[in-house]
Amino acid sequence: MSNLNLLRKSPGGRGIVPVVPKDEPLMEFLTMDIIRLGEGESASIGEKTSEIGMVILGGSCSVEQAGAAPVVIKSRTEPLAAWPHAVYVPAGKMITVTASGTFEAAVFGTPAEPGGDIHIISPDDLEILTIGEGNWLLQGTFILYDKVPSRRLILGETHIPAGNWSSCPPHSHEKDIPGKETRLEEIYHFRFRPAQGFGFQGIYTLDGEVDEAYIIRDGDTVLVPRGNHPNVAAPGYEMYMLWGMAGTTKDWIPFEDPDHNWIGSVRG
Repeated sequence: MSNLNLLRKSPGGRGIVPVVPKDEPLMEFLTMDIIRLGEGESASIGEKTSEIGMVILGGSCSVEQAGAAPVVIKSRTEPLAAWPHAVYVPAGKMITVTASGTFEAAVFGTPAEPGGDIHIISPDDLEILTIGEGNWLLQGTFILYDKVPSRRLILGETHIPAGNWSSCPPHSHEKDIPGKETRLEEIYHFRFRPAQGFGFQGIYTLDGEVDEAYIIRDGDTVLVPRGNHPNVAAPGYEMYMLWGMAGTTKDWIPFEDPDHNWIGSVRG
């Protein structure tokens, strides 16, 4: 039995607030911050040796990069109100985000070689996938994957109806096995509607070395360094799940738990 403490509670503070820092011992590839700004406040985002993906959770802003006019982004009011706007910043580039009111975003990073262009992603750029059936029916989208030329970073989000399961059948992506599985760490970030909602997150390995379960609430984050990782929303509460992945490759090939893969294939 394990005792890894993979749950990170919603952090307080304003500006750029670390959630999963670079020195997190359980993670090799991924970092995560939350940005909270008031009207007129700014934050600079970008690193010399890491590529960055910013997903707007709520609020509007302008995005400015060197030598270019600011781009105004009018985004959703809260995570489950619509699909996201996002910004990809390659290693070696930087942007300045200035809030047009109350603004919140999540920022993921992973080490990468410099090169490439900044991309601003709108909901019109996204393919919305309907996944599963019955009590594991949901909708999700890849934000950074095949359509945006990030080097290693994969981002997406899932909107889960009240009482439904996600990341089912349970699957892992912890080993590099050509054609069968790729090694990708993952971070889950949760919101609920109404905000007092809750759900449950499980993380387990087939050999029993990892066997964790957490109650998850609005603003919580869960680290998934390895293992299968199904979760469920409580009845009466819609669940929003933002996820970032990074590892030894950008290819996402999950391995489904053989005891449960009979219920069908999953993307998420």
